[in-house]
Amino acid sequence: MRVSVHPRHPRLALLIVMLAFGAFQLFVSLHKYYTLQASTMDLGYFEQVLWKISHGDWWAFSSVFQTPALAADGCLMLYPLAYGFRYLGGAVFLFVIQGLATLVSAWGIYQAALLHKLSAWQAAVIAMTFLFYPAIIGASQFDFHPDFIALAFVTWAYVAYAASRFRWYYLLLLLAVISKNVTLISIGGWGLGLIVWKRRYRDGLIALCGSVVLFVIEMDWIIPSYFLGGIERLTSVLYTYLGTGYVGILFGMVRHFPLLMGHLQGTGGYVLWIFAPVLALSLLGSASVPAMLALFGLNAISAFPAQHVVTDQYQVILSGWVFLALVEAVGKWRGRKDFLVYSVAISTVTLESLLLAVVIVPTLAQSSGALPSVKAAVARIPAASVVWTQNHLGVWAYRFKVMGVARETGTGQMVDALPVLWSEAAAPRTRTVLLGMRPTTPYFADVLGQAISAGYRIVFHSGMTFLVIGTRHFDPIRPSSIGMGWQPSSRNWMLPAWTQATQVGVVDWRTHTVVAPAHRPGWVLPNIPIQLGPGDYLVSVQLTTAVNGKPAARLGTFHIQSVLTSLEVPILAGATVEQVRLSLPNAEMLRLSLSSTGVEMFHVRAFQVQSN
Repeated sequence: MRVSVHPRHPRLALLIVMLAFGAFQLFVSLHKYYTLQASTMDLGYFEQVLWKISHGDWWAFSSVFQTPALAADGCLMLYPLAYGFRYLGGAVFLFVIQGLATLVSAWGIYQAALLHKLSAWQAAVIAMTFLFYPAIIGASQFDFHPDFIALAFVTWAYVAYAASRFRWYYLLLLLAVISKNVTLISIGGWGLGLIVWKRRYRDGLIALCGSVVLFVIEMDWIIPSYFLGGIERLTSVLYTYLGTGYVGILFGMVRHFPLLMGHLQGTGGYVLWIFAPVLALSLLGSASVPAMLALFGLNAISAFPAQHVVTDQYQVILSGWVFLALVEAVGKWRGRKDFLVYSVAISTVTLESLLLAVVIVPTLAQSSGALPSVKAAVARIPAASVVWTQNHLGVWAYRFKVMGVARETGTGQMVDALPVLWSEAAAPRTRTVLLGMRPTTPYFADVLGQAISAGYRIVFHSGMTFLVIGTRHFDPIRPSSIGMGWQPSSRNWMLPAWTQATQVGVVDWRTHTVVAPAHRPGWVLPNIPIQLGPGDYLVSVQLTTAVNGKPAARLGTFHIQSVLTSLEVPILAGATVEQVRLSLPNAEMLRLSLSSTGVEMFHVRAFQVQSN
């Protein structure tokens, strides 16, 4: 939809910046993907449901989230995307679509600025600044999300409305809504803005009432009634300090106003990252301001910390409204527009540089040579298996119908134990595959130890990657809420040594031990983090040592360290167990480690934590 013709130089400069940014965004996504930094809880989820849809399973139940696909994002766009995913490059196709949607959004911001009487250079600089807005590249850290697609439709719906192309306007709004359901909240704010600022009562009421009604129907009736699963349980947790259901939450904001204000006091950093790049000028806009504040408020009142940071997908659609409101604000000024535009550009680029240095560059600096072994392990998994794996490995196992993640979050927050996956598979003796990479968290390590005790076998190991396969169902415990769920919640849990990273040690896969070789002093098991709540504990390491004529020889040291605790227990020849009793008045993050003197070889079987 062409609005008007403008000078070539600003457009050419904008196109060059857009192409450079698009290439960088794609590079960041691909680098995370190929270095095993992508997340199953984001990209892997979409891969699984897109694979199912493209193979005829239009209901596309997600075993990652334990819910039908539509309940997660309300995204009907998953259906056309599914066939592109299957036939046009898999995850790479998704990253390309995401990058293109970002660039289309930037061009929409440019056109919106022109319609608000900004010069071609001013409009181009604002569009470039949009690409440098921290939340745009920050959201790419979470792999692929349809929020970027919704963003493109939102910006161009705004352009269509400003250009009085109303058929296009309503079509693009509809496409935005079916790309991401949360768009409805901002459209409601947009309708309010049309009424208050523009005196467009009919258009405003259509947007406001339509969005509110549709959102309440979807979130309070359709999804709870027909799409029960993990997403609804999580969503209900995020706002329950105010009430239940979205209507109940609105009333709860009034009834529990002091509680709400206390919660908002902790969102100062979020306010800074959203409004500081644009010097808070967006608050001086017009019809887009309520749309922007609606999404900003939704994130701010959430009890989910991820909604308060810019390195998450929750800020993507909000970013579009921030810049549409910015365009409206700058358009109001009769003079000094250049000063405002370039001030915003400088502040945005400054904060973007900080984000790049602190978040993006460390991500790009990471490398991994483990991908071939992960692919080899996935290729060894029998068809029709239940696959339970770590968060960053499930991205490569999306083709399995039942695949879950041992994600280290608190109880009730989308963590599905193996029994949930077994019940979904609906088979009494389901072949179960535990796909992992050392080092594992204490929770995953404990489950692996239980699996080996239940008769599971390690059938593949290459580098740090391994496969554990069995058919017997056992009863793995849920993670505790302490330490973001890193710990099992039982009184007695085991961390097999072979599940951890080693430096001078070597894993003996036949005996399920770590061998500390002779004549090689150093760290055998360098760092195992565990968090314990207040209480009395017995922490021990199980070993196999020999005497060999040196009964008093010191073979190594068992270390237990934290901010408040520092203990060293010598490992002597002939020992089978070395243990330490701890009494913790407060919760502490401990780090277990084990070093070798190199005097002679010994084997490490496991670490054990018992609560008295």
